[in-house]
Amino acid sequence: MRELFSHHAFVEANFVPIQLVLAMFGMGATLSLRDFERIVKNPSGLAVGLVIQVILVPFLAVMFSRILGLSPGWAVGLILVSVVPGGAFSNLLTYFGRGNVPLSISVTTVTTLGCLVTIPFVLHLTAAEHLPPDFAFPTGQIIRDISSFLLLPLVLGMVTYRFLPQHTEALSRWSIRLSMTFVVLITISALGSGRIKVAEYGLGPPATIVAFALILMVAVPHLTRLLGRYDDESAAISIEVTLRNIGIGLLLVRFFFPGQPENGHVLYSCLFFAGLSTPLSLPAMLRHRRGKSPAYGRAPFVRPSEDPPAPTAGAGEAAS
Repeated sequence: MRELFSHHAFVEANFVPIQLVLAMFGMGATLSLRDFERIVKNPSGLAVGLVIQVILVPFLAVMFSRILGLSPGWAVGLILVSVVPGGAFSNLLTYFGRGNVPLSISVTTVTTLGCLVTIPFVLHLTAAEHLPPDFAFPTGQIIRDISSFLLLPLVLGMVTYRFLPQHTEALSRWSIRLSMTFVVLITISALGSGRIKVAEYGLGPPATIVAFALILMVAVPHLTRLLGRYDDESAAISIEVTLRNIGIGLLLVRFFFPGQPENGHVLYSCLFFAGLSTPLSLPAMLRHRRGKSPAYGRAPFVRPSEDPPAPTAGAGEAAS
């Protein structure tokens, strides 16, 4: 058993950063400054996406943890899932669903850059009561890690897109594929190490995470419709909110309850949500692609033909 724990510690320490670097480089290789021109001119959609991502989703996670009386490990796991930004894969699913790709990329990029501040702040604000009395949030270490594993590969990907455009399609596609492969390897390693004891946890934790994810999937398109957003924006924001960058969460897991059973609860929450988020992102993608509203039971709310969403060659190339 000790060898299994040692093996997983090696995987977690090395594979998680690699996975994150690959995902961020792959997203960066689809970006150019032109993609953001329309968002800058009309930032209301971006504002809605940011408020939902940064404020509403963590608030919902805190309410879940309090109403259901979750124990510290499960509460921190759910809140940690809620504070990480949207994942790079959400941009590709938005493209496949014919959603507003520039908006998706903008929300992903802004929340990713902003998570240097928002993650420590929101966790201090929402999860402090569940943490041990002597817990000191490693803000400096997290800033170094996120700068190294998020910002640098993102910028490198954008530079590659700028100066080597003929290679970015393949580089982005394979970077994201390899990133997903590492997520699978991390999950297998965690299950094999004994840290995640699925049979011992019962149905409560996965049911809680499923309910949380389903509420996000169903409620966000209706909320964006109430706020006057077109269906292409609703699809982008819904996919962005549901498909989160769990790689960042995995990067932070080791800081919570080290050496205690609760650490396994936090890790389980991240890994279970990672496996759940992609399937739950598909309905919004498929409904919009078929000309239906992502908001169930609502008629389509289509952008006027004279105001089409701005094209994004980078995202199109990456998704092809």
